[in-house]
Amino acid sequence: MKKLALVAIATTAMVSSPALADATDSATLDVSATVADECSIEAPAAFEFASVNINQGAGANALLLKNGSQNADSGTQNIYVSCNYAAQIAAKSTANNGLLNAAGASLAANDAADFTNLIHYRIELTSNDGSFGKLDYRTKGTGSSPTVTPGGAFHDDANLKVYIDRDDTQKRPVAGSYVDTAVITLGAI
Repeated sequence: MKKLALVAIATTAMVSSPALADATDSATLDVSATVADECSIEAPAAFEFASVNINQGAGANALLLKNGSQNADSGTQNIYVSCNYAAQIAAKSTANNGLLNAAGASLAANDAADFTNLIHYRIELTSNDGSFGKLDYRTKGTGSSPTVTPGGAFHDDANLKVYIDRDDTQKRPVAGSYVDTAVITLGAI
């Protein structure tokens, strides 16, 4: 009797197994997502030249900007620039195309061959990790690389520098306050 009961249990297990396999099924599930193009740039602190260095001695070079370049008092700043696609980085415009002393226009006009109320300057944005080339914007325009296009996405704590180069302003700047506003943009190619 024991043998008959074991055969009955084994037969039931064999018959039941295929029935359990037929009770399951599977399906594929497609999953997708979209990430929008996005860029961000951290706002730098204002750059200030508290006192522009001019030649204070007498003679042919009196009152000209001193040789070499002068960095803003704030020096080099680090700002984050980030894009999740190959976006162009550009310095396209400034309000005055240089540091302008609007009140000094009549002073400069008195001897226009020697004096100016506009001081040209340069902006450099340099990647710390090589993810994009060096942006070199000059308000005078010559020798400028005002746009760079990285090969892909980038996130960098980049170096931002603003300086006056003596070679960009050939005339003597008149006394007074000079201002400008520059714009650096990140955007679609």
